[in-house]
Amino acid sequence: MIFERHNNFERLILIGMPCSGKTSIGKYLAQHYRLDFYDMDEEIVKAAGMSIQEIFEKKGEPAFRELETKTAISLSEKQNALIATGGGIVTRENNMRYFKKAGSLVVFIHRDFCKLATTPKRIMDKRPMLQKTSFHKLLNLYKTRLPLYRKYCDIEIHNDSNKDDAIREITRAIDHYSVRKEEQPDE
Repeated sequence: MIFERHNNFERLILIGMPCSGKTSIGKYLAQHYRLDFYDMDEEIVKAAGMSIQEIFEKKGEPAFRELETKTAISLSEKQNALIATGGGIVTRENNMRYFKKAGSLVVFIHRDFCKLATTPKRIMDKRPMLQKTSFHKLLNLYKTRLPLYRKYCDIEIHNDSNKDDAIREITRAIDHYSVRKEEQPDE
């Protein structure tokens, strides 16, 4: 079922740890709210002409972060868009400043650390920051990023059971947020 898009946000931005469900949930939400879907990692791959893993291996994380910022700038100008970001987007304040401009709604998809830690290795190995990552390194990454995700989000939802539950929670939260915004008097 497709619903009318809410007019009080031009962009829906999904943030969260790698493997939290940003891309899979984002594709559904884009259709649901009639938004164009953009996966930042896919956009970076197109711009660089190589995979994320190759960028990390050949150019290093700083070069990847620069590409990520350029992509954030480009995507922040899109209207009627849903943008699934990479997990590290919050590590550079400027990235979030581009997205937090008027008209963007930022949703933090929070997946419990225990759920992240038990993500199958074949899935984790597709993410350069998580390849060969120890439990303690993943925990430190989670602890470092969690306050940043919370700092930048307008809405926080949990994706700890299944995707359908998370989608229902997000759409309810967005609808509630949209109604709240509509009820606020103009300044």
